[in-house]
Amino acid sequence: MDRPRFENLCDILKRLKGEQVLLLLDSGDREKVKVVAVIDDVLVATVDRKFIFVDCECICAVIADCLDVIAKQFDLTYEDGNAVVEETEE
Repeated sequence: MDRPRFENLCDILKRLKGEQVLLLLDSGDREKVKVVAVIDDVLVATVDRKFIFVDCECICAVIADCLDVIAKQFDLTYEDGNAVVEETEE
């Protein structure tokens, strides 16, 4: 299976367009946002009906709440009871 290659977190955020995620920023702040788009190295997202623009260099981590979203985007399967994530076989 050919896996997608990611250079930074914005490459992952591009695949999570339309999903709500939690961003952990260099400043130590946390922002729960809805991903609208990624343009060059800038995340465009919404928070409380406002647009925010975040430089990808400022993002330390991205937490997605739903395993179903991650599993679908990255071709993974998981077991609910053990939360074990495995690659799907092709």
